[in-house]
Amino acid sequence: MTSKRTRLTPLARRGRILDAAMAVFAERGYQAATMTEIADAAGSAASVIYDHFPSKASLQITLLELQSEELLRTVLAAVDDAPDDLELRVRAGVSAFFAFVEQSPYAWRMLFRDPPSDPEVADCHDRIHQRTTDAIARFLMASRHLRPPDERAVQMYAQMLKMTQHGLAVWWYEHQDTPRGELVDRMMDFCWTGLERARPH
Repeated sequence: MTSKRTRLTPLARRGRILDAAMAVFAERGYQAATMTEIADAAGSAASVIYDHFPSKASLQITLLELQSEELLRTVLAAVDDAPDDLELRVRAGVSAFFAFVEQSPYAWRMLFRDPPSDPEVADCHDRIHQRTTDAIARFLMASRHLRPPDERAVQMYAQMLKMTQHGLAVWWYEHQDTPRGELVDRMMDFCWTGLERARPH
C-alpha cells in the first residue's frame, strides 16, 4: 500500500521556492540561474513557480527585500543590545553585519558582490542601499555621544560607513579564509577614527 504524498499549502510551496531560488542564485548568480534550475531545486515544475512569481526578476526582488530586511533587523537588534557607548554599539553593529553575511551565501553574493543588470532588480538594489544609509544616519543622529549633528554631515558619515562595510564584504568573498573578527577590527580601525573626532570633548 502506497502512502499519499503530502500536498504543500501555497504558503509552504512559496517558501520552498524562495529557499531553492536563494541557493541557486547564491551558487550560479542571477544572470546564469534559470527558472528550470530553481524549479528542480524546489521539486516543482517551472509552471508552479510562475503561479507564485511572474518572472525571475520578481523572485529575485522578493528575496532581496526579505534578506535586506532580515539583515537590518539583525544589525539593529545587536546595536540595541550593546552597552550605551558609541564605539561598542558601532562594533556590535559591524560584527552582526559580518556574521549575517558569513551565514547567508545568498546575501553575500546577491546583495554585495554581483551588481544587478536587470533594471527592475537594479531599482530594488538602489532602494535597499538607500534604506541602509538612512538607517545608519538615524542611528548616528540619535546618538547622544556625537556633537549636535549636521544632517548633511550625518548622511555623508552614513554613506561612508555603508560603502566601507559593503566593500569589505565584497573583498571577503574572495578571501574567505580571513576570520570574521579580523574584518570587524579593520573596519573599526578605519571608520572609528572619523566618528571619534565627531564626539564632544
